[in-house]
Amino acid sequence: MGDLMILKKLRKSKSGVSNILSTILITALMVTSTALTYSVIIPTIDRGRINATLSTSALFLNKLDGAMQTLMYDGVGASRNLEVDAFAGSLEFRTQGLNVRTFVDGSLFFPLPGLSFGIARFTIPSEIAIMDRSNIDYIKGSAYYPLAVTDEGAVDPAMITLTRPSGDEYRMELWYRLFVHIKDSGVDGTIDLSIVVVEFSASESVRTLNEGNYNLMLNKSSLEVNPSRYGFTGGNPESTSGDDFYMTVNKNTGPEIIYSSTGARTSININLVVITIGIEVISLF
Repeated sequence: MGDLMILKKLRKSKSGVSNILSTILITALMVTSTALTYSVIIPTIDRGRINATLSTSALFLNKLDGAMQTLMYDGVGASRNLEVDAFAGSLEFRTQGLNVRTFVDGSLFFPLPGLSFGIARFTIPSEIAIMDRSNIDYIKGSAYYPLAVTDEGAVDPAMITLTRPSGDEYRMELWYRLFVHIKDSGVDGTIDLSIVVVEFSASESVRTLNEGNYNLMLNKSSLEVNPSRYGFTGGNPESTSGDDFYMTVNKNTGPEIIYSSTGARTSININLVVITIGIEVISLF
């Protein structure tokens, strides 16, 4: 009888231990599962979400670029209607300055220090880090592209960049490099240089893309030749003569030589063409 009682007690004791071990194991699995969810699964989902948002924004800017580039070659008053199919962050249109300078005989000839170009900018809030703050990703274009497109090579003028300027947002921008058309007949001849810049004109921004449906009405509102606000007189080109002509462009960093030509020229003529794209935001509810 005594032995039987001991065996019964051992069985009860083992059963209790098994229940305790089962509870501990289940609790450990729950804790591990929760930790895994917060440390791996949710961040992975968040990274996937911001990647999808940035991809959608990039696709829209490429579509906007295509519409704008066709407008550049249409007449004044031509228009395009474009659906905004990016659904996060805000979209705004602004200008940024360029310093353009031309030199003759080693001295400054005609500066355009206040020349400006248009920027379409997505600002997308997110604290998820999928790129370093010091990096610039070129969605269209390259860090090695010059700031102007010349007649020497047919290169797409559009630039689309992605940056992370602060820890809680991403910035994606579309802008256009200068078009520079050059006719140089050689020593003792003439240089005719025409600079084309694209400006944006918008009365408002799209601040909350996820709260409504929007269209953009794009309009080629004006084309100006040698406007007085940039230092030209009577719509005429700036002209001179001399030796060793070159042109530089400066955007945030040091000046970049866009074109240079050695030798004497009897006539050097500088023209500026400003294309303005008007942008109207149409809200659809």
